[in-house]
Amino acid sequence: MNNNIHNQFNDSTLFNPIFYAPSPHSFPKSLVNEKIEDEINILRKSRFFKEFDRVRFSLKLARSIEDRELSGGDDVIRSRALAWCARLLSSSDELSKAEQYLDLAKTLGDCPEIKIAEAFSISQKGEKSTALKVLETFNSPAYRTARFMIVMNHEGAEYAIKWMNDAGYKVEDLDSDGKSILLTHQLELHHWDDASQILTVLDETDFDETPILHYSSALVKLLSTVPTDFRAVVLMRVPFEASSFPLAADANAMQARTEAHDHFLDMVVIAKQLECSNTARLCDEYALWLELKDPEQADYGRKRLEEKLNAPNSALGVVHFALQFGVKLDLAAVERDIEQQVAINGGMTIDAALARFALLETKNTPEEAANYIARYHDQLAPFINSKLMLFRQIELLSRAGLTERANSCIDQLIRHGITDEEESRLRRFIDEAEGTDPLEGLKAQYKTSKTLDNLINLVNELDVRQYWDDVCEYGFLLFDKTHSLTDAECLVNAFNNSHRSAELVEFLNANHNLLQQSKNLHISYAWGLYNEGALLESRTALAELSDISESPNYRALQVNLGIAMGDWASLNAYVTKEYQNRENRSAHDLLRAAKLALHLDFPNAKDLILAAAIKAEDDASILANAYFLSTSAGGENDPIVSQWLEQAAELSGHDGPIQRMRLKDIFEQKPEWDRRESETWKLLERGDIPIFLAAQSLNRSLVELTIIQALGNHSKIDPRRRSAIPAYSGKRLPKQFDITGITVALDATALLTLSFLKILETALNAFQKVIISHSTLGWLFEERQKAVFHQPSRIQKAHYIRNLLATDILERFNPSTVASSDLSALVGEELAALIAEAEKVREDDNTQRIVVRSSPVHRLSHFMEEEADLSSHTSVLSSCLAVVGKLRKKGRITPEEEKKAQSYLQLQEKLWPEQPVISDGAILFLDDLAITYLQHLGLLEKLKSAGLRGVVSPRTFSEVNDLIFYEGISEEVKEAIKRTSDALSSRIESGHVRVGRSRNFSEAGEKSIPEHPTIGIMALAPHCDAVIIDDRFINQHESIGDGSTETPIFSTLDLLDSLETADVISEEEKLEYRTQLRRGGYFFVPVSEGELYRYLMNCDIVNRSVVETAELKAIRESVLRVRMSDYLQLPQEAPWLDTILKAFISVLKNLWADVSDVAACRARSNWVADQVDVRGWAHCFGDEHGDYIVKTGRAAFLQTLLIPPSDVPHIIKDAYWSWLENRILIPLKEQYPDLYTWVVDCQKQLIAEMAERDQIEGDAI
Repeated sequence: MNNNIHNQFNDSTLFNPIFYAPSPHSFPKSLVNEKIEDEINILRKSRFFKEFDRVRFSLKLARSIEDRELSGGDDVIRSRALAWCARLLSSSDELSKAEQYLDLAKTLGDCPEIKIAEAFSISQKGEKSTALKVLETFNSPAYRTARFMIVMNHEGAEYAIKWMNDAGYKVEDLDSDGKSILLTHQLELHHWDDASQILTVLDETDFDETPILHYSSALVKLLSTVPTDFRAVVLMRVPFEASSFPLAADANAMQARTEAHDHFLDMVVIAKQLECSNTARLCDEYALWLELKDPEQADYGRKRLEEKLNAPNSALGVVHFALQFGVKLDLAAVERDIEQQVAINGGMTIDAALARFALLETKNTPEEAANYIARYHDQLAPFINSKLMLFRQIELLSRAGLTERANSCIDQLIRHGITDEEESRLRRFIDEAEGTDPLEGLKAQYKTSKTLDNLINLVNELDVRQYWDDVCEYGFLLFDKTHSLTDAECLVNAFNNSHRSAELVEFLNANHNLLQQSKNLHISYAWGLYNEGALLESRTALAELSDISESPNYRALQVNLGIAMGDWASLNAYVTKEYQNRENRSAHDLLRAAKLALHLDFPNAKDLILAAAIKAEDDASILANAYFLSTSAGGENDPIVSQWLEQAAELSGHDGPIQRMRLKDIFEQKPEWDRRESETWKLLERGDIPIFLAAQSLNRSLVELTIIQALGNHSKIDPRRRSAIPAYSGKRLPKQFDITGITVALDATALLTLSFLKILETALNAFQKVIISHSTLGWLFEERQKAVFHQPSRIQKAHYIRNLLATDILERFNPSTVASSDLSALVGEELAALIAEAEKVREDDNTQRIVVRSSPVHRLSHFMEEEADLSSHTSVLSSCLAVVGKLRKKGRITPEEEKKAQSYLQLQEKLWPEQPVISDGAILFLDDLAITYLQHLGLLEKLKSAGLRGVVSPRTFSEVNDLIFYEGISEEVKEAIKRTSDALSSRIESGHVRVGRSRNFSEAGEKSIPEHPTIGIMALAPHCDAVIIDDRFINQHESIGDGSTETPIFSTLDLLDSLETADVISEEEKLEYRTQLRRGGYFFVPVSEGELYRYLMNCDIVNRSVVETAELKAIRESVLRVRMSDYLQLPQEAPWLDTILKAFISVLKNLWADVSDVAACRARSNWVADQVDVRGWAHCFGDEHGDYIVKTGRAAFLQTLLIPPSDVPHIIKDAYWSWLENRILIPLKEQYPDLYTWVVDCQKQLIAEMAERDQIEGDAI
């Protein structure tokens, strides 16, 4: 195609009569021929454009060919041109001219165009058959197209298409014009599939010959992405609600939209060349719309839109685009431009009307918007559907509460005619304004009509109300109809809010191409994968969104992934970046980063907290959290930090995060706290509560109740002080299982136990696949921080005081007297003990003894509201100020140091009345408050050099040791947690460890009970072959079931046995692990006969007593600790006790089966006998039957012992009887004669029965 059709002549003076008027025959014939061909080309191609005046053009061309400037061309070319003119004129009021030019064409030559023109001329006279007869002998595409058009002109498009099919014509049988005409009418008839089919046979030649095909093809492609119900709207022009109009966005749709966009732009170029500016503008508007709706082209489209807004001739026509797609406008300037255009044109134009109607959405209130429509209704009516405006006005009036005016508008519509469905829809607006819930009506209307617009209205209403489950249901139906990006985002948002991550992931997997178009969908997909436990896939999806790495949603998922995958080291980079960008972060962002920084021991944690507090302004929650985080970082003594708490309290009001309470009120709540704590411990003892729930109730962590206790128990010599860890149930005996090729779910409790034993890596590798709860590593991350003491400054102070004690600068308090009970009740046992020690009269010792305690001291029972009367003890009571004065007199502090100390202490204490002067060499009993003040002032280390002896209070001494001990335990716990996280993290990366789906979808919310790993492990049971849990409440049961499947439950005790059976660990290793568990305080660890026998035989005998090995001691103390507690629940947990007692008794008998050293055997037997005294378990049987059960149980034990070992020499039997008599029977006879008599009687009866049986057997012989 010649792309410069007009320019070839219009820019030339060749035929310009202004310059000269030469004879038509003076021009070169070749140029004239070329000009005629170009004019034919223009006429033929432009005739399909509505704005093209083909009658005028045809008349002008015919006249110029007949006897003017184009009359010098070849006859054949002139004949064809005249035939074209006649053909087009025949369908107008110029039929006579058409016939005239047709006759002239016939005189100049013969061509197909003449026959076709003749047929159209005859057809125009109503003679369809005659017209078709003219063409019947010809069978070219042009003739077939002419026949089709003639039938269509007479019978209509529907009939013509049927005629064409009956005639056996295919689309390919028509020329390009025929294909275009057929395509146009298929669209008008809404034959969408047939229209799409035509596109499959078009080629480049068709588009060159009939360029209007670009427009039709663009519409076909575009309409394929439009819901069927809305295609008629788009067929006419770009929808007014362009931004929210649904366009499909799946892969095929996006390809179709791209092709439509290209066709529209091609049409713009061609329409401009053909001087069809309206068509060019329309197609450009379609193209711009597609650009703005396409995420990949949106920026380019926005730039083009801004250019149009800056061009006066196009600005008003795109105002509605600007408002809908977020381009900022000067609204006053828009109003001025509208008025100016109205003035210039003498009335409203389409562009001005569109702009004015678009400004409706900028009004501040519904009433203002409704009045705006009313004011300009008549002005807009010629361009915008009046019914549409009234519909909008009714909606706005209803929202404004102006129901009377709304009803008036409905009456007006009814008079003009609206459907019942339309009236019902409008009535719902009014009903809603009057308080009636329209939702059920919307649902009913959609279910009745099944129309897309009703479905859209329903989904929009559900979305506004946040009825997420309903949005999921109806939103899916909507997307299925539209496949639009907006509807996909609405549906995914509902999936998110209703916690349907599985459906979300499934939906986006099925519509994966949408991810490239929407960052919101992409980040939702990454979150969905994360919530479903597909952490590796989630990380990959997140990496594809690096261009939005600054968004809060991205950063939150980045942190969650790092925590959930155990990649905690990666969080250092995140915290560093947050610190670098702290100026651009909100106070909440900074607090979250600070919390992470504390977890990671990040050096700038305090700076992040400070930055958050500075940005907090009047946010009490931020200030309170900043305070608590800061104290965790050791900043509790910073005056700025203290101000945050005060400020938060002032800002909190009655419902804020910080509430002031009187000490009295706190004490009044203490009984309830104590009751709840006591009840929780009882539930834990009875095995009626999971460990993690008990920890929560006690405001402690699970790590605190398990691994911290285990590590602490190792260092406690006295077993009575060891804490119980109820990991195992005495209800069931150890049970092995085949570990080969199975998938197991490992609970957090089991992970902690295996990490404590340092066997976690071995255990994980033994299974084909391991599943953990989604929250496991996140929970561990939190537990790691809880394991660290939250006020490191107290640890530092504890080390400082211990050093002073170690270097004899301070001394430990060793009381030599007892305080009176009245004084203890008045001020507490510790202060009373210090006063009593200071007041004690000592012979030959005149050393002054002073209790340094700040005044005042309050009575214990009066909630700090009444001072204690210590007037009778003032001779031994001194303030810290007195100590400062003494140090100054002794030259140990400077005047400036004295002044500083006095300024501080005057705010903290008062002087005691008649307090004694501190003598040289005095012994100062320092209570914990005095130590705090003097340590803060740096004066403790100066006491000894001043000749004074500082004595540390018992409470301070105990607290110092406890803090330092806890510090050491904390490091061990952190290392155990690190072992766990590292082991899991590496296997998550390799796929060996899988993560279950999340049960808590609020990334900002607090962790709930359902999110705890132990609860999560229950949901994983159907997906694995076994569940391993070290929680007595749970593993007392054999299995977990959901009604359809049963998954067996095991403990780490069962796992150790199974690992040994599978040769993963040796028997020696297994026994060592059991020993570690016993020493750690794990209750109900079984004792096997072989294990006990081995340990007894390997121990030394010294002075006729067993020297316990660590293993043997662990068994004895473990059983003893259970016996001393109330944890053993009988009869439920009798299997454990029964197994233990039987093992001990069996070993005792076996000791005498192979004796090489009788004395050693006696010693070992004595050790066993000490352990199996049933009387120690009496409290476990209850008051009602305990004594009887103990009596019968002990009797049974004794009767077992009265049966001597068989198959041993008499000397050994005699030794056995001697041991039994001296160790068991004689003490029993002396201490429990009734029981002794009962046992003897039982034994006599047994012997008599045996003798009688032997006699009977002898008589029978």
